[in-house]
Amino acid sequence: MKTLTLCLACVGLSLLTACQSTSKDLMTKNAEVNQQTQYFVEAKISLDKLKQDISQGRKEQLAYFAPSTFKKAVAEFDNATEVYMDIGKNGASSFNVFQSDTEQYLQAKQEIINYIALAHQKLKFSYSIKDTAESTLAETFKQQAFLSEIGAPKVFVKDYRKISARVDDLVEYIDEGQVSTAQEKQTKLLIDMQALEVRTVRYNYLGQLDSDIAYIKKKRLAKYVPISHKQLLAARSHANAIITATPRASAEIKVAVKLAEFELAHLYHIAKEVNALKKTKSKYYEQYLLAKEALIHTVGESLAIADVRDLAMNKQVAAIALQAGTIKSKLTTAKAAVLALQSDSNQSSAATESLRAEFKSQLVNLDAKYDALVIENSALNKQLQRKDIDLVRLQAYKEAVLQIESKHAVEKELAVQVQATKEAEQKVLALKAKAQQEALALAAKVKLEAQQAALALQAQVKKEAEKKALALQAQAAVQTVPVSQTAEPVKAIATKLEVETPAVKVEVVEAVVEKPEKEKNNN
Repeated sequence: MKTLTLCLACVGLSLLTACQSTSKDLMTKNAEVNQQTQYFVEAKISLDKLKQDISQGRKEQLAYFAPSTFKKAVAEFDNATEVYMDIGKNGASSFNVFQSDTEQYLQAKQEIINYIALAHQKLKFSYSIKDTAESTLAETFKQQAFLSEIGAPKVFVKDYRKISARVDDLVEYIDEGQVSTAQEKQTKLLIDMQALEVRTVRYNYLGQLDSDIAYIKKKRLAKYVPISHKQLLAARSHANAIITATPRASAEIKVAVKLAEFELAHLYHIAKEVNALKKTKSKYYEQYLLAKEALIHTVGESLAIADVRDLAMNKQVAAIALQAGTIKSKLTTAKAAVLALQSDSNQSSAATESLRAEFKSQLVNLDAKYDALVIENSALNKQLQRKDIDLVRLQAYKEAVLQIESKHAVEKELAVQVQATKEAEQKVLALKAKAQQEALALAAKVKLEAQQAALALQAQVKKEAEKKALALQAQAAVQTVPVSQTAEPVKAIATKLEVETPAVKVEVVEAVVEKPEKEKNNN
């Protein structure tokens, strides 16, 4: 902005010195100044845009993924800035002093635009290198991020630095165009990164446990509690095996580590008991055993069972375990019933909360819990009875619906039968009408054929009679007869042939359709 102000001030001075010129010269000078200012502003806008792109490139780590190419883009930006500053400081460019100011401004603007174009080209190429690196080394970057997430940089500082340096080398290979080399070296790097991941996870989950195991070894506690010590080592080995095979199976690892921590605490307590027993003199053995028996008796009293101290300790424990199992079974049943009630949408929220509070209070004292569960079971039985009543009502409703549906089905079947009967009657009537038409047509045809046959026969008989008469005349002429005797003419009597035309009688028998037996019964 200061440079632009300086330029405008120079333009203002030029305008003051031009007051003595003619109005035409003044207008020309103003036009040139306006043109120069336009060139200067356009160059400034393009330069500011490039500056923003350079800043964005730094945020997107172009200096890391494509350092050499990005450095060239920054250099082109610096060249464009230098030209811009030169023209802004001197009021003219230093390219060619024999050119006019306007021509020098135009040339300076063009030089700035060229530098900016080269810078954008380098930036584009830098982004292309970055995309190649991110796609080629995607698994490596993902593994590196996970190592950082689980704390590898703090736990194994030197090893993580070496891994990071190898990742940087792969990025540099891609920047130099050696993508295949980066891919080859990435395979070994991923193996080493996974090994570091296993070590880090093992330290996070088993670090404190391993320290405690080392302390036990130092104090030689395994000598006094060998069985508990073996159980602890087995639990630790199991957790370590899961971590080695599946270091990201957090749920399984936590379960295994928790078991190992349980065995560690168990070992400490057993070691204390062994140490206390070692320090106990033989004359106090009875007191030691009675103290342990008193603890067992306390548990039995809390479970509301009879005094079983007249039994062996193992039988005392068995009796207590049996009672505890019975109570646990009842609690499980009650809990299932409570959960069922909670899921019932017909229960109000207030009733559900009341049941929850009641169940929670039962956990304070097992004896009181047992009594409360008896009451709760009674209430649940009532609920079940109510549900049974509802089921009976639903069953009755279902049977009524089925009866209605059965009645509708019978009515529908009768309607179908009536429709079928009606259609059959219509078909019979149609067949009857068709048969009558065919009978009439057949009678007319037979009558016509009989008449034609009678006429033909009559003509044939007449023709044969004439032939016989002619034959008789000829025979009479040949015979010799007396002159006096007068010959009688032969009279041919045509016999009329009467042919009786047979009467053709066609009787149409009316078809009778019998209704189905079921329909008759219904009627």
